[in-house]
Amino acid sequence: MVVFIAGMTGVFIGAVIVSIGVALRVSYDQRKSVRYRELEHFVKEIETLNLLNKKISEILQKRDIYVDKSVNFISMDDCYISIDDFIYLESFSSQNNFYLPTYLIEEFFKKIAHRKVILTPDEVISMGGSTYKGGRVILESFSEELLSIIEDKKRQMKRLTHKPLYYFQKDS
Repeated sequence: MVVFIAGMTGVFIGAVIVSIGVALRVSYDQRKSVRYRELEHFVKEIETLNLLNKKISEILQKRDIYVDKSVNFISMDDCYISIDDFIYLESFSSQNNFYLPTYLIEEFFKKIAHRKVILTPDEVISMGGSTYKGGRVILESFSEELLSIIEDKKRQMKRLTHKPLYYFQKDS
């Protein structure tokens, strides 16, 4: 009888140890998956901000191409945005609003809308876009804000990982 009680006690103690081990493993896996999802979210935010910034940079670089088409480019601060580019910016912002800073996007579109040069529909069609007085400054400041947000996200992500981030390293 003593052997039976000792055997059952050993089985119960073993079951408790296994239960504790399984509980620790499950909690570890849950924490790991939560952390992985947070990292995935940071990566998606950074990639989305990079894509938006890349499109803004493309628009800024197109100025020289469209100078001859535009109406009265008086200063270097003026900007030309084709209809396709503007629609792309709006649709990209609305499709990825979960990953973009909403207030910043709304302010950008408000500021740029106030700078639009009023043209007849025929002029807009012939040019293929609109001219924005002082729009270059707004686009450049928006691009700088996006870059600062990207750097902040990278720092937050690095703190979360406690390891170097090779995915976002600049190629040397």
